[in-house]
Amino acid sequence: MRAAPTDGDEAVRNAHTWFEHNSGWAPPDEETLAEWVADGVCRCPDECLVEPEGWCEHGLASWLLILQALEEA
Repeated sequence: MRAAPTDGDEAVRNAHTWFEHNSGWAPPDEETLAEWVADGVCRCPDECLVEPEGWCEHGLASWLLILQALEEA
C-alpha cells in the first residue's frame, strides 16, 4: 500500500502511475459521475468509494479529481 497522499495533486499523480501498471480501466461517463457527486460520493480507478474530492486508502484520487486535472492541463 502507498503512503497516504498529502493532497489531491499527489493522489492524481498516484492514479496516473497506477494506470501505467493496470489495464482495463475507463473513466465513468458524465452522467454516472454526476450521479455519484449528487450522492456525495465518487469512485477511484480501483473502485474504492470516497468523497468526490478525496482519495482512497490506496492513494488513488477520485475520478472527479482525475478528470478535473485533465481538463486543467
